[in-house]
Amino acid sequence: MKCEEAKILMMGYLDGELSPEQKKALEEHLQECAHCREEWEKFSQLKKETEEMKFRPLPEMYWDEYWQNVYNRIERGIGWIFVSIGAIVLLGIGAWDLLRDFFLNPREPLIEKVGVGFLILGIIIVFVSVLREKLMIRKVDKYRRIVR
Repeated sequence: MKCEEAKILMMGYLDGELSPEQKKALEEHLQECAHCREEWEKFSQLKKETEEMKFRPLPEMYWDEYWQNVYNRIERGIGWIFVSIGAIVLLGIGAWDLLRDFFLNPREPLIEKVGVGFLILGIIIVFVSVLREKLMIRKVDKYRRIVR
């Protein structure tokens, strides 16, 4: 038996998945090969340690804190979505008021109106997104006190 085959069989042996012939072949190889025997001892020790491990449940206060943090993140995320939508709507209304004559002018081609509308909407969305990101990063930016 080659060492590569023996390493594959070692896991099966530990888990009780080998046939009697495979067990015998592995045991013979382990008697002859010091390297594989050392590997076998490591695997056996690892199996023993993992079987002895026990799950220790966390106290309730840790779970309460965990769920409170989850709820806070969800609330803040929803809050930022509403703030972003509100800002987009208000800035869109402001842009509409400024460009109402352009959009209502029947002499302006429809494609220009659509293009300008998408351009303004895109600028508003990018502006709100960058502003929101800058406000969020500002709290944790470790370089904010460095003067340029």
